[in-house]
Amino acid sequence: MSVTIEDKIEIFSKLIFGNIEEQSSERKQMLAEPHKKELEALKLEVEERRKELMETAIAKAEREKTKLMAQAKNQQQQMLIYQKHQAMQRIMEKMKALAEAYTNTQGYKEHIRKTIELALKTLDQSKQIIFYVMEKDLQLSEQILNEKLTKANKQIIFEVKKASGNIIGGIIAEDKEELLQLDLTITAILDENKDKVGAAITKRLNEVSSL
Repeated sequence: MSVTIEDKIEIFSKLIFGNIEEQSSERKQMLAEPHKKELEALKLEVEERRKELMETAIAKAEREKTKLMAQAKNQQQQMLIYQKHQAMQRIMEKMKALAEAYTNTQGYKEHIRKTIELALKTLDQSKQIIFYVMEKDLQLSEQILNEKLTKANKQIIFEVKKASGNIIGGIIAEDKEELLQLDLTITAILDENKDKVGAAITKRLNEVSSL
């Protein structure tokens, strides 16, 4: 079979154009390679940025959570302090009312007697003693003192005066020479027990708040 000129031209054309297409494809690939690398680098940068933003958002959320928890805890503590104060006030007022009522009972006279005995025993070396009492206890206290000192045959100069403060029951005995004061009032007893009352209230409030 003979090859015509047309066949040779067609074969030559295919070789030429095939080579051109191959070169063109390689050139396209060579041109696209840098862009591909840039695109990959851009994708990595975007991913890193996304991670950074996510970590920042999580850290911020944690800080906000910690802040809110601290605020809530502080508010709870403030509420407990307020409730403790209110409870203390109510209890102390009730105890004072009970103490004042007690000073009007028959048993209170015996309390005054024992309190005066304790004061005389504690200040047994004193030569002059001033006793401060409630106004309504002036006569009773003087009567008890006269009885006790006469019976004990003690030479003590004493005075019974109305207390200047709002005391509730009992006496305040003062050594005039040594300037020593002995507070045996019911008011003092209540004040001394404030801490115990406060501790009991705090314990109860903590138990309730933890439920």
